[in-house]
Amino acid sequence: MNRAVDFSSIGNNSIFEDHPNPSWARRTWISLDGKWTIEHKREKSSIQVPYPVGSQLSGVHFLDKGTFKYSKSLEITELDKKKRFILNVGACDYSTKIFVNHSEVGRHVGGYSSFAFDITEALHKGTNKIELIVRDSHSPFQVRGKQTFLRKPFYVWYKGISGLWQNIWMEIVDPVYLRHGELNPDFDADILRGRIQTSLLDDDFPENLEIAEYSLHIEIVSPNGDIIDLHPIKMNNTGEFHFQCSFPEIKATLWSPDNPALYRIRYDLYREQQCIDTVESYFGLRSVHIDSDGSFLINGKKCFLRMALAQGYYPKGAYTPENKEIIQNDILNLKMMGYNGARIHEKVESPYFQFLCDKIGIFTSFEMPSFYLPSRRGFRAYEQELKELIKRDTGHPSCIFRILFNETWGIWGIYKKNSRTDKFVRKMITMTRKLDPSRPIIDNSGWEHIDTDIVDFHHYLGSASLARMIYQKIAENDQRILFGFSKWKVLAFYLFDWVSTKTRPIFLRAPSTSRDIDCRKRKKILLSEYGGFGWYTNRDCNSIIDLIEEYTRDIVVSDLFSGYCYTQLYDVYNETNGLLTFNRELKIDPARLRSINAIIGPEGISFAD
Repeated sequence: MNRAVDFSSIGNNSIFEDHPNPSWARRTWISLDGKWTIEHKREKSSIQVPYPVGSQLSGVHFLDKGTFKYSKSLEITELDKKKRFILNVGACDYSTKIFVNHSEVGRHVGGYSSFAFDITEALHKGTNKIELIVRDSHSPFQVRGKQTFLRKPFYVWYKGISGLWQNIWMEIVDPVYLRHGELNPDFDADILRGRIQTSLLDDDFPENLEIAEYSLHIEIVSPNGDIIDLHPIKMNNTGEFHFQCSFPEIKATLWSPDNPALYRIRYDLYREQQCIDTVESYFGLRSVHIDSDGSFLINGKKCFLRMALAQGYYPKGAYTPENKEIIQNDILNLKMMGYNGARIHEKVESPYFQFLCDKIGIFTSFEMPSFYLPSRRGFRAYEQELKELIKRDTGHPSCIFRILFNETWGIWGIYKKNSRTDKFVRKMITMTRKLDPSRPIIDNSGWEHIDTDIVDFHHYLGSASLARMIYQKIAENDQRILFGFSKWKVLAFYLFDWVSTKTRPIFLRAPSTSRDIDCRKRKKILLSEYGGFGWYTNRDCNSIIDLIEEYTRDIVVSDLFSGYCYTQLYDVYNETNGLLTFNRELKIDPARLRSINAIIGPEGISFAD
């Protein structure tokens, strides 16, 4: 039964390179990307999937709102009734119903999370018709990120997309198959714990099912190529497999941007002596904690974050990159310029994007895209999609913290304590900590924190001297900077465009719990947005690279911050403040920028550490 996996260096023929979701990949997957028929307002056209409506490469001119009917024929020459046909959708914006031969097989709400349905019962031998009915709008009540919620793009909200924007594929499996896997490193006990779910978890157990017939065989390949076979594991009575192995057993090698060590792992599901399903995956061993002073601890060592904002837009594909090389080059450009991370802003990227970050070695953040007006229905949709995304993406070592909301967008109700919005936000904070205790969270990025693990701060102040003054006031615990909240000041901030002259209070209220008090005591803050030079107003008449150097040097020597995030990596449409153009051409000397990112702070911590 033991057979070595070909885990040679990742190349064009690797399952990890080819599969839409390298963290849960079967070699037998069947791509359904390519030409589909699409109908909108009684007009039919041909669309190139996975490029969304609203992008040049989609090949259609439809506006990004309304109802879209996707259809494609699927030829099945042999229909084995002992097999199950699973249809997988990477992401489809926003509300989707799937029909096979005019029978509804499933529905999903949310434009960022993945979903899958068993379509077996609706199939027949011969030609089958798959249809997706997708509805999208510019509604401010739905999770939409930076897609405009007005009729047209405005300020820093861009044109929207609709429909399929990630891959769609099918897998043919046995009636009992592997559905989901979780790996949880325990760095206190030096143990890797695993939980593998099968299709039996959500289904009624057949009367004649013998659990004892099923076993799981696991093969792990270390970054050095050592092969570790775990003893066969028996299925429990809920249709799951649980296992653990010690760090010494797997020759523990820790993941970091400087050493992006990845383990390959293969799961073989057996019924008696027959292998009935195989899934290949990978993992990295990386711990992240926030120290008592607010510093980031990666694998137990202090790490200064130097990130750039990445919004995940592409000139011809909108939300979808024109090719995989563009994603890879974005990551390599970050590293070439001396950054060790990317803040993925107002978008959840694909599992493939995260795979490349894991493989190449760059820190990332998870940020839930915003809605802009609160509603009970919107709250429910946000909660469900957040759960789905956490479950899908927990295993990526590159992702080191989660952002739930940004700059109070859509959640102004938190200004009233115990309001419906306030209760909802606190519920999401508690839920996220429970679902993924391995990562710290930012409750409301930028300002007006109410319950956060990481204190972060945004500013686009128009002169370096003004920024230095704000840093000094924060260091002196100036109460107006920390707690000086006023609804009228918030209103004036937007009405009079004070973004270049003022900041918002870091905390919404004075501390009231022990967690609040501990959080306020932390010396270090993450400056998760600054810069924006070339777009935001700046009164200093220096070149952009000189501005970057002055502002960045001040951040480091202030000894106030645990890291920073520069806005932004590349231009996005009319927002021309990138280090690269929208077409990914360099605007800044990378060697000069790399030297800026190597400035040493008062504690002797280099940005390159």
